[in-house]
Amino acid sequence: MSAIPAPSRSEPSLRDRLRADTQAAHEALDASFADMFADASGGHYRRFIAMNLQAHEAIEPVLAQSPLGRPGADGDHADRLAAARRDAEVLGVEPRAAAPFALPRPDIFEAFGIAYVLEGSRLGAKYMSRAIKRDERLSGARWPTHYLEASSDARPFTWLLDRMAAEPAGEADMRRAVAAADATFRYFRMLCGDDDKRTTRA
Repeated sequence: MSAIPAPSRSEPSLRDRLRADTQAAHEALDASFADMFADASGGHYRRFIAMNLQAHEAIEPVLAQSPLGRPGADGDHADRLAAARRDAEVLGVEPRAAAPFALPRPDIFEAFGIAYVLEGSRLGAKYMSRAIKRDERLSGARWPTHYLEASSDARPFTWLLDRMAAEPAGEADMRRAVAAADATFRYFRMLCGDDDKRTTRA
């Protein structure tokens, strides 16, 4: 009687690789804002909005010109960059050009990695928006939530995951995607390292 072969394990998807291989970078960025809600003065929140404003200004044009395009650009989705600008104006965040993004001409897999970081924050944004509205210390004009509300629509991230699943990816492709995601997380961390006094009008 011949032995029954063990069932083969499916290979990890590109989403699986991105989630697993960028976990440390993701956690490092989250740690930068771990105490944001404890700071009722809004200093950490201003830094958060300034970081996202600069990141979207630098990265969205890169994705728009990439083979991927900008997720959600063709749908009825809120403009996250415009929303970040509204919050920045309310908070008195001084507009400043960010350093150029490290991957100005990504291929499709590098674009997947970049967009995974940019769009993957949507679940957290929904949680943060709700948390602010529940906390009487934080809600109101001092903590505007236009950016978080615009970021709470999960459809562009779902579109991205479907697009990633439809693109056959070899090991080298996955490595490029992970490297691009890591570079994007590093870019966000570089932006959030700005001193709050430099990102806010007196």
